[in-house]
Amino acid sequence: MANKFFEIVDKYGEARNDEPYFEDGLKEIQRSHDLSLKISSKRPTDEDYHSLLCELFQTDLDKSVSIVSPFYCDNGIRMRFGKNITINKGATFLSAGIIDIENGVLIGPDVRIATVNHDLEDRHHKFYFKKVTIKKNAWICMGAIICPGVTIGENSVVAAGAVVTKDVPDNVIVGGNPAKIIKHL
Repeated sequence: MANKFFEIVDKYGEARNDEPYFEDGLKEIQRSHDLSLKISSKRPTDEDYHSLLCELFQTDLDKSVSIVSPFYCDNGIRMRFGKNITINKGATFLSAGIIDIENGVLIGPDVRIATVNHDLEDRHHKFYFKKVTIKKNAWICMGAIICPGVTIGENSVVAAGAVVTKDVPDNVIVGGNPAKIIKHL
């Protein structure tokens, strides 16, 4: 799918909502919003649930990926999934900057992941986008917030309610606001 908005985001890491290309981004947000609402009105055991997820993410999502409704994603085409992933209810993903979730990841209820931030000086018109990566076997606990540009390391745990503003190395537990290393695994 050719999308000028995502070409700009990928090339420059920023975009303006007062530029004509922003319309392409808004179309994807509307498509994803509509599908997120459909998905959130269903049970994961409903016959068409998996096909709606595949439509949202524009991929043949592996059957080992479990996403519990309600669920919200604003840019489904910018999500990448491995296998054996569980995303619990109430997750919200702002994914224009790409969210990459590797194999074996566990995401608890009400987790928020953002790949976009507003400009401090021109906050109504200019936005910055950075990819979020959650590496193999990471566990993001209930109510955690993952900020733009963050990578969560392999086997690491993000404690409940943590606000992650910087990369998390492999094999650690982080918690707090802002999240800091609590323990090495």
